[in-house]
Amino acid sequence: MYVVDSLENIVESYEAASRSISLFRDSRMRLEVVQDVSKGSNILDMGSGPGTLSRLVTDRGANVVLLDFSRRMLLAKKFDDRVQGTFEFMPFREKVFDSVLSAFAFRDAFDAEKTLEEVKRVLKEGGNFSFCDLGKPDSLLSMLLVAFYIRVFPALIGVLFQGRRGLRYGSLFITYILMPKNSTLEKILRKHFREVKRKESMLGGAVVFKCIAS
Repeated sequence: MYVVDSLENIVESYEAASRSISLFRDSRMRLEVVQDVSKGSNILDMGSGPGTLSRLVTDRGANVVLLDFSRRMLLAKKFDDRVQGTFEFMPFREKVFDSVLSAFAFRDAFDAEKTLEEVKRVLKEGGNFSFCDLGKPDSLLSMLLVAFYIRVFPALIGVLFQGRRGLRYGSLFITYILMPKNSTLEKILRKHFREVKRKESMLGGAVVFKCIAS
């Protein structure tokens, strides 16, 4: 719950600070996530936050439903379809979405396996699950370098944007420690999807996955 509380305390600076923390690569990564979105399709933005990814979806003429655990995040921006809930128990019928997308949120799942089961359940046959997130490199040296960066710099950047409350960005390190390595995450995804593609950047500290449901 500390991570959720931290996110709710930094809503005002979330987008600007996140851009700086990602060294301005977040926009490019989100564009990769929405690359295959087509006009008129039904999209779920899983862990939507204030709707940064959802705006890109609507720009492409698709219909989007925002899902987030934080009510405060959901209310930060105006969207028609917003649902408060968890990844592990999504309040949607089976096979209703053409794509499930997520940006910098999958790592916050309490149960990754259950989350992926739910993603598959709500996806139409042949549907697409694409997400970008922090990555944990397989190389030990790269892992340590990325860990050092996430341990130190998000909190410093947060303080610049939001004063003392910005120290809450330090919660990123908690989620990083709990994350599986990129190759391990790919293996988990392959258990649930017939096709999985992985693209890494920033020494493996940033990753985009694209998956196709059977």
